[in-house]
Amino acid sequence: MNRTFCTEIIFLKGFMKMENLIFCLNATIPIFLTLMLGLFFRKIGLFDDTFVSRLNKFVFNAALPALLFLDIAKSDFYSVWNTKFVLFCFFVTLISIGISTGLSYLLKPRNIQGEFIQASYRSSAAILGIAIIQNLYGNAGMAPLMIIGSVPLYNVMAVITLSLFAPGGGKLDTTKLIRTLKGIATNPIILGILTGMVWSLLHLPMPTILNTAVDNLGKTATPLG
Repeated sequence: MNRTFCTEIIFLKGFMKMENLIFCLNATIPIFLTLMLGLFFRKIGLFDDTFVSRLNKFVFNAALPALLFLDIAKSDFYSVWNTKFVLFCFFVTLISIGISTGLSYLLKPRNIQGEFIQASYRSSAAILGIAIIQNLYGNAGMAPLMIIGSVPLYNVMAVITLSLFAPGGGKLDTTKLIRTLKGIATNPIILGILTGMVWSLLHLPMPTILNTAVDNLGKTATPLG
C-alpha cells in the first residue's frame, strides 16, 4: 500500500516536472524560431539594412508604446503599481553596473572598459523580456514597471560610463547627459506607459474601436521586434 502510494507520488512529481518543462519550452522556443525566421529572411534578401532600421524605429516608436499603453490602461492602476518592484529593478540594475565596473578593472588593456561595462549590464528587456512574459501570461504583466525602474538608468549610466572610461581618461560629457535625459523624457515607450497610467487613474472608457486599433498595433511589437 505504502509502496504504491510512494510510486504514485514519484510519478506525479515527474509528470509535473515534465509539464513545467513543456510550459517553459512553449514560452521560449517560439521566440527562438521567430529569430531564426528573421535570420532566414535576411539571408534570402527579404530584409535589408534600410528595412530593418525602419522596422526598429516602428517597433520602438509605435508598436511597443501601444502594447504597453493598452495593458496598463485596461487594468486598475492601484493593483498594477508596485513601488517595491520598481525600486528592486532600479537597485538590481545599479548593483549589476557596479559589479560590471569592478570586473572591468581586470581587463588588460583597459581601453574598452566603458564598452565592457555597458555590454555587461544592458539587456533586451523591451523586446525579449516582454516576448517571454507575453508567452507566459498572455500580456506584458509587470514589464512596464521593470522598464520604468531600469531603462532610464540604462541610458544615463551608458553616457556616464562611456564618458568616464574613455581611453586616455575621459570626462563626463554633460551635453550628452542632458541630451540623454531629454531623450528619456520623450522616450515613446516611457510615454506610452505613463499615458496608460494616467488613463487608468482617470478611469477613462476604452471604446471598442480604439481598443481594437491599438491592440492590433501592439500585437505587431513582439514578432517584428
